[in-house]
Amino acid sequence: MATGAKNAKSQMTTVRIPHDVMEDIESLKQEGESTAGFLVTAAKGEIKRRQRNKSKNNLPD
Repeated sequence: MATGAKNAKSQMTTVRIPHDVMEDIESLKQEGESTAGFLVTAAKGEIKRRQRNKSKNNLPD
């Protein structure tokens, strides 16, 4: 039975990445690391960074 693009643990998505960014990803991935793993790690880091910036900007003076 085929599964859809979304299940209990994850969601599949398709994105276009510029060639130069993809080349950088490929050159910086650790041995054995998948592109998906690299992108998930990068996205989690960016989410945390933005959350910190948002909470910093919402602090009262």
